[in-house]
Amino acid sequence: MTSSARHMAESVETLFTAVLILLGPVILALPVSFAWRWWVGMEPEQEDYREKVRRVLDAGIPIRKYRSQLDAEARKVHLNSDRQARIESDLLHPLRLSHFLLFPSLIVWPLVGLFAAIITLPMMPVLRLIEWLLIEKSLLSMVARLIQKLTRWEIIGIPRLDDGAKELDRVLASIHRMPITVFLGLFTYLIISYMPISAKNIMLVSAIVYIFLVSFISVIRAATASSLVFADPTNRRLIPMDTFVENALGPWVGVGLLFLLSRQLMYGGQIRTDQSLVDPVAFSISVLLVLYTATIIGITVELIFFRLRGLSVRNSFQKQMIDIFKPTLYLFTRDKGSLHLSPVMPLSEWISSGENLETEN
Repeated sequence: MTSSARHMAESVETLFTAVLILLGPVILALPVSFAWRWWVGMEPEQEDYREKVRRVLDAGIPIRKYRSQLDAEARKVHLNSDRQARIESDLLHPLRLSHFLLFPSLIVWPLVGLFAAIITLPMMPVLRLIEWLLIEKSLLSMVARLIQKLTRWEIIGIPRLDDGAKELDRVLASIHRMPITVFLGLFTYLIISYMPISAKNIMLVSAIVYIFLVSFISVIRAATASSLVFADPTNRRLIPMDTFVENALGPWVGVGLLFLLSRQLMYGGQIRTDQSLVDPVAFSISVLLVLYTATIIGITVELIFFRLRGLSVRNSFQKQMIDIFKPTLYLFTRDKGSLHLSPVMPLSEWISSGENLETEN
């Protein structure tokens, strides 16, 4: 075998090994996803309860309205409160493959915990700074006003379907939010790795950019996790504000990651200048370290920011929207195939009443 052929064979073998390393989390995610499905509930009586909850959600009614009826149905088939919480949370915040990719971080956290702590500590004051700019200085409400003027959409209120769900819902909501936070860190690292600097500086610059990106996006996601909805009469659409934000972020991060990863693997030796990252295997290992470090950071953001400041940020932004647009609360329901968008009261009244909606069954 000639030296060129031997070199090509070694390159192919190295590339194949690098791809296998990156596929490791996917392979591990498959049994974890099945275990999750079993933990949520696969028995016939559990599937029957799932179907009853699904009917309530399909009707567009918040769970709180049928809380007593659902509890009675659960008692009939001997489902405890924990099992109810798992089933309801799985319907409201379903976990997909992208979520299970992050579970190995729970095993390797002692290895990446120190790096995560180094990034998380300066992130806290940056989060507070971004919150001050976007919420207290009303920059986010100015952006919402600009979007409304450009699109001519109406801003209304529709009660969230997860109102009244069991307590586990809060945990699942946090896990459900995490992939964008985590993959944003990996996205940042892949972009910065194009820069002609050392591996140490790549990590440093990536961490700084990631701190500001995550702080900015976390405040926006906390603020829009409310009953506020964009109504697009021209195209007959209702777009919850949090869905609008997720749809704006998700495709860019997801498609961008696939493109950047494939390009870095194929042409990494020509792109990366630092010798420690030229080898595809070393680069794949660094990708996993960044992924799991970002996962620990994401958990920290959920525990510290969303749990402590999330509600305050949401209420402040919602109040600003009420002051500007004077939105009306609507019920968007379905009954025997007919869709109904019914005005109920000014959103301000609903908020002042503790977001308590008393209607007939």
